[in-house]
Amino acid sequence: MHINFKYFIVSIGSIFLALGIGILVGSSLGNNETIQKQNEAIVKDIDEQFNELKTKDEKLSKENISLKENTDRYRKYIESNELLLTAGKLTGRQIGIISFSEKDSLDNLDTVISNAGGNVAFNIVINESLFEKGSAQKINEKLQTNISKNSELIDLVSSAIKESDINGKLNILSELGYIKVEKYTNQFDTVNNIVVFNNPVTKMKNKLTILEKPIIENMKAEKAVLAVQNSSSSKDSLQELSKLKIATINNVDQSIGHISLITCLANDKIIGDFGKNDDNIVTIPVAK
Repeated sequence: MHINFKYFIVSIGSIFLALGIGILVGSSLGNNETIQKQNEAIVKDIDEQFNELKTKDEKLSKENISLKENTDRYRKYIESNELLLTAGKLTGRQIGIISFSEKDSLDNLDTVISNAGGNVAFNIVINESLFEKGSAQKINEKLQTNISKNSELIDLVSSAIKESDINGKLNILSELGYIKVEKYTNQFDTVNNIVVFNNPVTKMKNKLTILEKPIIENMKAEKAVLAVQNSSSSKDSLQELSKLKIATINNVDQSIGHISLITCLANDKIIGDFGKNDDNIVTIPVAK
């Protein structure tokens, strides 16, 4: 049998190499007493860091409690002084309201605007049924028109609002159930701002895209537009509407939202998203 000495030499060399590495590693670790001291130093360092973090956490907790108390005091101050903070801010201004919610009452908006010295020139609800199958045919029969597209329905409703003829197109659209005229006391030409009440809860697919945004863009071409909704609604749709470069308020049912509403209506150039953000921080517009 042929013996391969190279194999034995490599094997023996490997054994001695491993043994040498083991001795080296063992030497570097030191004796038990050294290891124990090192462990004690590590534990002490961890304990000191833990105590430091605990102290910082307690300090931050106290600061958070203080901040919450200050926020609550600020909110209560706003609620108790809302009328004082908004009084006279809308004197002489005419405000139009367009709602896409068939269930929400907007009497509160009317009251807030009136308390600030403004006047609600009109309040119109546009129903989702406008785009129901057969609606164009019914409108064509009543108005002797030839409407066949959604965009033409949008133009019709927009022109009806702008014409201010309560006994004309608005009346017919109301009779057909496509809009509801809650109030119309002044001419569209005299209106300074239009408040659009957004309703994210809907059965209509793509309502925001095919109904709300086109109406806003149509009105925005002539008047300053502000989009609002209640604090219980999702903020996603308002964030989409803000891309139209208009002001939006997502807590218009609260006192701070009322302040934001009046501030934006009194200053047409204010653009931005106001109300509660994802971190539950409330922002209000600042008049420059």
